[in-house]
Amino acid sequence: MSDSPLPLYHKVYLLLKQRLLADGFGPDAAMPGENALAAEYGVSRLTIRRSLDALESEGLVERRQGRGTFVAKPALLSVPQQSSDIDALLAHMARMGMQTQVRLLELDTAPATPQVAVRLELAAGTLVQRSVRVRSHQGLPFSYLTTFVPDDIGQRIRRKDLGSKPLLAIFRDLGVRVARAEQSISAVLAEPGIAELLDVPVGSALLSLHRVVRDESGRPVEWLHAQYRPDRYEYRMNMQAHDMPGQPTWLPAATPQRVSA
Repeated sequence: MSDSPLPLYHKVYLLLKQRLLADGFGPDAAMPGENALAAEYGVSRLTIRRSLDALESEGLVERRQGRGTFVAKPALLSVPQQSSDIDALLAHMARMGMQTQVRLLELDTAPATPQVAVRLELAAGTLVQRSVRVRSHQGLPFSYLTTFVPDDIGQRIRRKDLGSKPLLAIFRDLGVRVARAEQSISAVLAEPGIAELLDVPVGSALLSLHRVVRDESGRPVEWLHAQYRPDRYEYRMNMQAHDMPGQPTWLPAATPQRVSA
């Protein structure tokens, strides 16, 4: 666990809550037992029990006698999203692809969870392709990427391409014409598996980026959740003042760029 003035049980509570809100356990699904969670997060069973008590008090989980702890209801995050200029995004991803290395960890096809279905505007259970990758710069990992695409596109994506090209470049090669994207940037805590891959302590703060990419017809063709080490990645955007009805406002003016530490 990362150093923090918060009590240990509260840090684990925050990690579990984040996982619940990201649909990490599935709706109405049984969570791992206290012993399994204690081993996963490297804490005592008592700490896990206090964390689950806090989640139960918020109505996020249910204790069922003799059966375990269950997710109370589907926990879909409603994240406000902002527009992103697609030309700037393409240029940014092209530079990143040339300057960084990617390792493909997982690639599979599975029914969309409720959260993924909402983002891709599909019926729950529709097949989607999921890929998990880690990007590095000069041998140092800086991002953990989970990407979902509709299955009709995923079937045309080759494994070797995911290990060598940005997904937007793959779309271009396949003739998928992307037109716009919506994204949000916030912060999350590093969960055990991701913390190990990014070489940070469990519970460390990470930059969290969600992006929905749409084609020219407005159809979502990708949903990305990227988690970045903030000491190795900076998301920078130039802004320009514009006179708008009522009052001046700031709008994006140039390409965002990644900066390594």
